[in-house]
Formats: sequence, structure tokens, C-alpha cells
Amino acid sequence: MLPRIFSRTLATFFLWLVAITSNAQQITLSQQDSETLDSAKVLFTMKGSNTIGEKLAPALAAEFLKEQGATKTQIIKTHTVEKTVVGYMPDGTVHAVDIKAHGSSTGFKTLAQQNTDIAMSSRRIKDKERQKLKSHYGDLRAIQNEYTVAVDGLAVIVHPQLNIKQLTTKELAKIFSGEITNWKELGGDNLPISVFARDDNSGTYDTFKSLVLKRHNVKLSEFAKRYESSGELSQQVSSTFGAIGFVALPYVNESKAIAISEPGVALSFKPNRFTVSTEDYVLSRRLYLYYPSNNNNPHARKFMDFVLKNKAQTTVEENNLISLKVNDATVRFNRNYPPRYLNMIRGLKRLSITFHFDQNLKLDNKGQRDIERLSDYVKNHRLKNLFVFGFSADSGDKAKDKELSEQLADRITARLEQSGINPFYTQGYGSRGAIASNATTNGQAKNQRVEVWVTR
Repeated sequence: MLPRIFSRTLATFFLWLVAITSNAQQITLSQQDSETLDSAKVLFTMKGSNTIGEKLAPALAAEFLKEQGATKTQIIKTHTVEKTVVGYMPDGTVHAVDIKAHGSSTGFKTLAQQNTDIAMSSRRIKDKERQKLKSHYGDLRAIQNEYTVAVDGLAVIVHPQLNIKQLTTKELAKIFSGEITNWKELGGDNLPISVFARDDNSGTYDTFKSLVLKRHNVKLSEFAKRYESSGELSQQVSSTFGAIGFVALPYVNESKAIAISEPGVALSFKPNRFTVSTEDYVLSRRLYLYYPSNNNNPHARKFMDFVLKNKAQTTVEENNLISLKVNDATVRFNRNYPPRYLNMIRGLKRLSITFHFDQNLKLDNKGQRDIERLSDYVKNHRLKNLFVFGFSADSGDKAKDKELSEQLADRITARLEQSGINPFYTQGYGSRGAIASNATTNGQAKNQRVEVWVTR
């Protein structure tokens, strides 16, 4: 038998080893990679969202370095969620972009510490974060500081063989809070539910908490297993029968994504390229980069200009996120929409851009940039018949809602006319055709929208 003190020491060492292994901290680098990093000139740093930072940010950084003249690029992983992207320049120098993806909140924390050039976030900056940073950076929600780089759907995933195809956000809340613990309670097999979730630093978790948990006044179950990495969470769900979790759309992998709807709303959507792009999908969200306009780093400024270009948006698509490019689709009909609207769209295709407005009914930052994207698309495709349809949230006053929906549609038409585009038909349809619940601010924002349609 081992002496007690040695036994205790061995046990302590074993627990330490398990902790280090499970946290998967620093990566052992080859001598060549270490030498490359030592010689590299870091152009700028990006910190924050794991959804952006795990795959998309390194891919964008690599394309950016190529545009700056790099003849070869390499992504060096230095930590489970940290990478350095290096570009080998023709003059023999090595340029680099440093990326640390520990969660959206860490991006704003490092901005506050003046320890990053760009904050990556899979949610919009919170008001308390915005106020804290305002004195140093100005308003980070201003258009010159806030960039939507892609759109994403928060996919609810289950084991691929699970006999569940659709859930409401209320049912999700009951599952993730621990109120429902067996799939038979939802019409599935008699099988215990295993709950998987992202960690507290994650913007993905913040979004899920806001759209599902807080929406239904519950908290995440203490028995939920938490993960820093979306990829690891997805792998665990796909290999655990009875499991459920949530990840960004590119990380569905071997798991199965199910359709989600709001209680009382007839429409349910699975996350796909079009439903996420139009933001009709209940758990759709925007992916943001925050670059303070008073930052004097010229390389970071060039990168921010680059991410809005078509080349960068193609990289977004190659990484299974939804780009900002305009596309079209034939959309299914729904009897809850106004009959006149249904008659109008019968021979039309809907464009993927949907315009949304802030609480002051001002076109949001993405929408202001989308006007230019839409104008270019219409001109390049020589589209002649453009239909602009407005909708409002439900205020309880049908006449007021109809008037507001017409005002919103007229605003988009006026902006397009300023760009040399003359829509064929503009109409507002009030609050009918809701795609989300009017009981929440987020739902109201989704319902208060302007759609754009074209002839087939």
C-alpha cells in the first residue's frame, strides 16, 4: 500500500492532469512554427466570439494577407481557441494576424483594456458594454464602428437518429431548464434528455439565453454540460443518443438540426441559407466585428474595408455561414398573410435582404449598407420589376399598424430611388404575417420589416 501522503500527492497530480487535459490549453508547437511566430510582425489582433474566431476569422485573415501580397499563408494553432494567421511576403518578411476566440464578452473586455484592435461578437454589444466603452471609443453602435460580417442561425441540434423534427421556443426552455427530462414528454421515444450548452463567455449562449431562456423566464439547468468550443459540443451531441444542444450553423456537422417556431406563431423554420439570410428563422442572428473608428491602426482599417467585399463574403460562404450577398428564392405561401399580399407574390421571388429598423424606426446599420448591395444587385442583374412590401409589429391598432407598414415601405423605396432604382410597386400590409412573437422586443423587430420581391 502507498504511504498516505504519497497517495494524496498522486491523487492531486492526477486531478491536475485531468483538468489540464479537459481544458485543452496550450498547444505544443513545432520548432519551425515557433520560429515563424517569433519572426512575424503582428499587423492587428482580433478577440472575442468563438463562432467567428474558430473558423471564419482565420479564413478571412488568410484571404486578407493574400490581398496584401502574401504568396503563402498558414494558420498556426497555439491554443484550443487561439490561432495566429501568418502570411509570407515577397520580401521575405512574415506578417501575422493574432486571433483569440474565448467568447464574445471577452472581445469587449479586451477593448476596455485597450488590448485588441477588433472585437468579434456573435451578438450585438450590450448597452452596459456600450456605455462603459463610450468615453474612449465613442458609440460602438454607430455605423462607423459596427459591422455585420455575416448572418448565422443558432441551430438547435439533436442526435441524428432522434425522432424529433420540430420544437417551439417554450418547449426548448422547458428542456434546457430541466423541466422536461425525457423525450416521451414531447412525443418522442422513452429516452432521457442530455443537455449540452456553450459556456458563459459565449455570444452563442448569450443569444440562446436571450431568445429562449429569458424569453420564457427560466434559467439553464445546473446539469447542463458546458463547452467553450462549438465544434466539441456538436461532436458530443452527435455521439450521445438522446442529446440536445445549440451551436452556430457551421457546427451542425454530424448532428441533426430541427425546425423551431414561437408559441402561437403558425410558421416554423429550419435554419438554412435563405431563412437565416432573411432573418425569418426564429433563432437567426448577426455576427459582428467592432472596430473603433478612432483606432489608428491602418492594417485593421484595411481589414474592415476588406470584410465587406465580395471576395471576403465568398469566404463567409465557404465557411458555411450566410454571406451578405443578395440571392433569391421561391417562398412557400402561408394562409396567415393578407390575401392581397399572397396574390401579389404568387408569380414573384423574394430577395434575401430584409430591412429592419431600430426602436426609433431608423434603418439599422446593416440595412443602410444593404441599400447599396441591393442597388448593385438590381443593376447588375438588370431587374426591372421590384416590389417593396412593408410589415409592422402588432400594436393592437390595425389602422396605425397599416400606416406604419406603409411608411416603412415608402422609406426603402425612397432610398432606392436615391440610388437610381425605381421600384414597380410599394405597399404596406400592417401587422398580419407575423413570423415571430410580438410579446418580445426581438420578435417585434423581426415582424417590423420590409421585404423585397422581384418577378421570376
